[in-house]
Amino acid sequence: MRKLDWTFAREYLKPRHKGNFILDMNPVSKANILLAAALSAFFIFNYYYAFALSLGFIGIAAAAKRFKPFISIYWKIAVCFASLLFLVRAAFTNGTEVFFQLGGIHVTPEGIHLGLISAALVMEFSGAFILFIQITEMEELVYMLEKKGMSHTFSYIILSAFQTITDLSQSAKTIMDSQRCRGIETEGGIRKRAQAFIPVLGPLVLGAIANAEEKSIAMDARAFSAPNEHSSLLILRAVPLRERILVGVFDAVFLLLVIGRVITWIQ
Repeated sequence: MRKLDWTFAREYLKPRHKGNFILDMNPVSKANILLAAALSAFFIFNYYYAFALSLGFIGIAAAAKRFKPFISIYWKIAVCFASLLFLVRAAFTNGTEVFFQLGGIHVTPEGIHLGLISAALVMEFSGAFILFIQITEMEELVYMLEKKGMSHTFSYIILSAFQTITDLSQSAKTIMDSQRCRGIETEGGIRKRAQAFIPVLGPLVLGAIANAEEKSIAMDARAFSAPNEHSSLLILRAVPLRERILVGVFDAVFLLLVIGRVITWIQ
């Protein structure tokens, strides 16, 4: 029994390891790389490059074995928001040549180009954000931010906010499933879905308030407000040299892009 207990306890003394290079990367490193890649598209300002970044993010999600949850969110942005932005830009931007005109709608080559740029930038930046959320556990990110000097109160607020979103989503799904079991119609058009979902908001809000109160009581019982350094059951591996080099390369390339763009603007 003692051996079993020690084996169980020893698992918490090991750095967390998922067996995937992307998932095992330090959260700060992932944020650094994805932010540099996403912002680089705004300086290069080429829709070919931005679309290529979007495909690259999809490939990274597949390599990290997060393709399905990533694409289930990403395609909605790509198909809905980015497509709508492209149509608006293409239809209402003035240009030297008009391809098609109908009332106030006038399609021009400048409008098409601006629409492609806008849609591509939205796709790649949102892709970077969604990818980061999918390949990073919030508790790991908060842990590293605390190690970097962030207040444990602020880090808990961040973690609690993300956890609340997840909890509300699961609670809404549970309530909607129970509504279906009672024979209440929850499928169909937007109006019917709204009629089924609006009554759910009350229990969701009350449940969120009750959970927040329970969490605050639990945190007080664990001396969360104590001024001493907090302990943690989470241990992350040390950042390896190749990961540091990879982050340095991305930062250096991004810095060169910024300098090059500034020089171009000055000239």
